[in-house]
Amino acid sequence: MPSAPVSQRQPTWADIKKKLEAFDQKGLVGLVHDLYEASTANRRFLQARLLPSQSAVEKYRRLVAEAVFPDPFSRRRVSLRDATAAITEYRRSTGDLVGTVDLMLTFIEAGTEQAADLGYRDENYFSALENKLDAIAKSWRTLPAEARAKAAARLAWVQRRAQQIGWGFGDYVDEVVARLNAAEPRAATRRARHAV
Repeated sequence: MPSAPVSQRQPTWADIKKKLEAFDQKGLVGLVHDLYEASTANRRFLQARLLPSQSAVEKYRRLVAEAVFPDPFSRRRVSLRDATAAITEYRRSTGDLVGTVDLMLTFIEAGTEQAADLGYRDENYFSALENKLDAIAKSWRTLPAEARAKAAARLAWVQRRAQQIGWGFGDYVDEVVARLNAAEPRAATRRARHAV
C-alpha cells in the first residue's frame, strides 16, 4: 500500500513563533546560545544587537572593504554580494542608520579605490556602486547634521577619485553629490526661517 503523501509546506515565522512561545527563559537562552555557536554571522548579529559598540561597526567595515577590494595579491575574489549582505546584516541587527550609511560609504570608497587603482571595469560593479550612492541619498535627510557633514567629506573624496574612472561613474557621483549639496542650504534656510 502506498504511503500517504507528505506535506511540502515550509514552516513559516508563525509556526516558529508558536513553538518559541512555549519555551521558558532557560530554553530560549539555550536556543540563542546554539544559534550563536552555529555561525560567525549569527555571532556578529547577536553581538551587534545585544552589545552595540564602535567595534561592531569596525568589524562590519572590515568585512565590507575586504569583500569589495580584497588584497590584489590574495586569491580572494571581489564579492559585492558578500559586502551587501554584511551591510544588510548590520542594519537588521542594530537599526543604526548612521552606521549603515558608514558601511555603504565604505563600500563606495573601496569600490572607487579599486576601480581607480586596478582599472576594474564591469558594468554590474559600477551599478552596485551607484545603487549604494542612491541608498545614501535616500537616507540623507534623516541623518543627523554631524553624520551628514562626515558623509559629505567622504563623498567629496569619492568624487575626486571617481574622476579617474570611466563608465560614466565619475559623472554619476558628481550628479548625486551636487544634489546632496544643493539640499543642504535649503534645509538650513528653512530651519532659520522657522526659528524667527
